[in-house]
Formats: sequence, structure tokens, C-alpha cells
Amino acid sequence: MRLPDWMRSRGPEHQPTGLDRVRFFQARHNGPLAVGFAFALALLTIVVAGWMVVQVADWRRTAAVAPSAGASATPEPISAVGTPRDLFAGTPAASFALREKAIVLPAATAQGPFDKVQVRAALDSVRKALIESRLETAMLVGDTEPFLGVLAPDSRAEMRPHFDNARFLHVATRIGSQADWEYDIRAQGRISYRARTVAGVRLLEVTTEFVWAYPFDVMRRAPAGAGLVAVRDRVVWQVPHPKDVPASSRGLWLASAKAVTWNADCAWLRDGWVNVMQWLPDLHGPRVPGGDPGDFFDLAVPMASTSRC
Repeated sequence: MRLPDWMRSRGPEHQPTGLDRVRFFQARHNGPLAVGFAFALALLTIVVAGWMVVQVADWRRTAAVAPSAGASATPEPISAVGTPRDLFAGTPAASFALREKAIVLPAATAQGPFDKVQVRAALDSVRKALIESRLETAMLVGDTEPFLGVLAPDSRAEMRPHFDNARFLHVATRIGSQADWEYDIRAQGRISYRARTVAGVRLLEVTTEFVWAYPFDVMRRAPAGAGLVAVRDRVVWQVPHPKDVPASSRGLWLASAKAVTWNADCAWLRDGWVNVMQWLPDLHGPRVPGGDPGDFFDLAVPMASTSRC
């Protein structure tokens, strides 16, 4: 049997290229190569991690010894909520007295049918009412009973329904966010009194005019005054002569009250609560959200007829 020529002839020889040699080497050493690559990668990861730890440690040491003042000091944080600071600085309220110290009673003198002792008792009851309505925590968190307890029994029953809506803001303050409000209140005011007769009832009438400044924590970048809400009020209190009214009507009555606010959040006010207007740097820039207070804090200037809200 004779084989065809193509079966008897020698095929052309193929010389391996450099790529072929790499493939042959990889095929013979595939396992060791994989192990070596994994080891090199792990070693590189350890080196990089060590370098990062050293850099962080150096940065912390540098920050610890950096000066705390001067233009080159580390910038203060954007927000410093909870950090104690003077939120009254740079505002008219900076010179106001703290809390009860702001309520200074005039000297008591006899007025008409009211002797000096009766006038002093009436002034003391007005001072107590101011403290309970504008300063005490009970009212600030919504408990009205301590304030109502200062009034005459019949007046108490008449005033209680007013606390079901926002009308009582003219005479009392409830704070809308106790989580942010952590600082002392400041105030400034004046008190006067006179004797008069209305519908045959002899009255000692006491008029109080005050500006109450309530601080709220805000961003440290906020301008002076951005963390304050101010309430300016004018309240007329009356004490009837004990011989002219029954026992249930003896004591302090609220005759009239009016108040305006500055830098207060209108949505909270409509619900009967006082809260600060939120300040955001991208919306307000350097200005105070409530605008320039103008004569708001000046008791020598007549109070505005209405609030911005």
C-alpha cells in the first residue's frame, strides 16, 4: 500500500516566538506564580497601611501643639451647638439684667384709698406674675398653673381659656424648643402705678413695660443677635380695693396686654410658642434673620403696633 505524498512529506517547522515561550513558562509554573503575586500584594497593602498610620499620628501631634489663637489658628467649626458662649454679645440686650434682677419695683407710696402696705402688696404680686409668666421654667415648658395661681380666683377662671390658643403670648412666654434653649434670659423694663376708679370700683393700676430677650443656640458663624428672640410687652394689671369686691375677686387682675416679637419664627408663634428664626449662612449671609431691630429694644420709643408675623 502506497502512502500519498502529503503523508510521507515532512511538514514545515514552526519556530516558537517570545510570546510562546512565556506561555510555556506560565503553564509549567502557574501555581508558584499565583502564590508569589498574592504575597507581593499583601506586602504592599501592609506597607501602605503603615504609612497612613504614621501620617495620621503626625497630623494629630501637629494639631495638638498648634496655637489656639491668631489668624493661623485652626478655624472654628461651622456649628458649635451646645458650646457655652455669650449669645447676647453685640446686641442691645447685652446690657440687660439677668432674670428677676431686671424686675425692679418702684418705691411704694400711698395712692388714694390704698395705703403704703396695700401698694407694696400689689407691686409684689405684679412682680411675681411677671416672673411666673416670662421667666419661670414651668411656664416656658407649657405649665400655666403657677402663673394662674398668682391671680385672683375669679381672674384665674377668666384667664385659663386664653391659654388654649396663641392669645396669651401678650402676657406669657412658652418656649418652642427646650432642647436648644439652655441659657439665662435677660430683660429690661419699667413699672408705674396709679389709683383710679372704674364702674364704682376703686383700683390700683400697675403698668409694666418690658423687653424680654430669650437666647437659643445657633451656628457659631451666625451674626450677633441671630440666636435671640425678643418679646416686647406692655401689660396693665389691676388690684381692686378689698372693700369694693367679693372675696373671690380680691387680688391681681389682668386688665390689658399687648406684645410684639423680633426674630421669632412665625410658624411657631401661630401655635402659641416662641422659637428662634433659623439662620443658615447660604440663605442669610451676615445679616440677622429678624432684620435690624431698630428701636425695638428702646423703651423710650413707642412700641410698634404689630409684629412682623
